[in-house]
Amino acid sequence: MNNGDQLTFSDDKTVESVNRGLDFLENGDFMNAFSVFDSIMNNKPDYPGVEAGYRTSRYWLNRVPGLATLNNGKESADFLMGQWNEFENYSREKNFFGGSAFKAVQKYIYYNSSEHYKTAFANQESPADNFSLLMNLAVCFMTLEDYPKTIETLEYAKSFFKNDPKLLSILAAAYFKTGEAPKSLLLFREAFFINPSAIDIELIKCEPINELTSASKEAHPDEDIREWVPVYGFLMDIFYVKGKISQQTAELITKDIASLEKSYQSMTREKLKKSNVLPRLINKYLWLYDYYHFQNYDLSILSQISQRLIEIDKSLFGSYFSKNKP
Repeated sequence: MNNGDQLTFSDDKTVESVNRGLDFLENGDFMNAFSVFDSIMNNKPDYPGVEAGYRTSRYWLNRVPGLATLNNGKESADFLMGQWNEFENYSREKNFFGGSAFKAVQKYIYYNSSEHYKTAFANQESPADNFSLLMNLAVCFMTLEDYPKTIETLEYAKSFFKNDPKLLSILAAAYFKTGEAPKSLLLFREAFFINPSAIDIELIKCEPINELTSASKEAHPDEDIREWVPVYGFLMDIFYVKGKISQQTAELITKDIASLEKSYQSMTREKLKKSNVLPRLINKYLWLYDYYHFQNYDLSILSQISQRLIEIDKSLFGSYFSKNKP
């Protein structure tokens, strides 16, 4: 491939061919992509990225006939996304997940899926399933890194489904990517309060969430780290943007705490690790703590909450409350 440190003319031509094959993949021209990579395979089978391009183009070339039989809209979009899920598993198995060929065809699949989902929504193919259509469309935009369209789609969906944690978390990630950190952090905090286990961590990768998942994984490697993200969001002062809650909501949180306390006190340490009771109990206490700290200041209740949290986990809250007095 190389003659000392010099790139040969032959290598230069191969690079051009590989890039041309990748362009074909990105445009969904799988026949020409296959021809390009097949040709390189016959001459330089070990050239970087060639095997991945060959496998990718052949994989999707075999699925084009199935797509051609489907109607535009939800049917075609669901087919593409279903095939994509299988392709992800295949690419991991063959060790080219996330490579150049993978990313090239990903752009094509997600772009076309988004177009079909837009068609489905515009035609009201399944009015009862509008939420799923909008979410799928938003996921396509998010994957394509088209954050303004992600925000536009999810803000519209949010007007009807404002308490869905997956929706809020993706919207939060999109806002963070567009530089609106305060709005993003507020939405993240709300999403992880509603239901952490409904959130797709892989889809919302951005600096604050990466930092919190890393801290959660290090401290709780055998547990669902999503459940611990809001706890460390409080402790690390990453979820510092806090919205107001009503007195009624505070009362509901108090009732939830009482229920969770019963479960917590009746479970063994091993059972607690396999459940979400402990992190959710802590998170409820933290929300109540914020309520009585920032909205309805009550030193007595704050002291009770801080003391209870220290009793639950001294390693987490002992030093925190010694530095941050109620």
